[in-house]
Amino acid sequence: MKTLLFTFSIFIMLIFTGCCMPISHIVNNPAKYRGKTVAVKGRVINTLRLEDLSFFTIKNNGSKINVVTTNFLPVKDDFVRVKGAVDDKFYYQRDTILVIKEYVEVKKDLKPDFNRMVN
Repeated sequence: MKTLLFTFSIFIMLIFTGCCMPISHIVNNPAKYRGKTVAVKGRVINTLRLEDLSFFTIKNNGSKINVVTTNFLPVKDDFVRVKGAVDDKFYYQRDTILVIKEYVEVKKDLKPDFNRMVN
């Protein structure tokens, strides 16, 4: 009975928190999440576009993580929710960095706000 109650309370907690994982869990133990799909949310603190590579950094509760995307870059200070795969072997120049490779979901009924996009 206690196990069922515990499982139910975790399920309810995930529903109310938007099913987002704290960035600190990923940053503190990247090997545990390597290749797994995660959802995180936070404030955009940095954006960078280099030819075919675009990424941005999000921060939440003091932890930061980089997100590699093929989508439009968000605007600095926007709050975003990102879903993607964790990759702790992403190479940029001579450094290995921890990133989330964003899954871009195309929605047919979504109308882009061209005033908010950064290319």
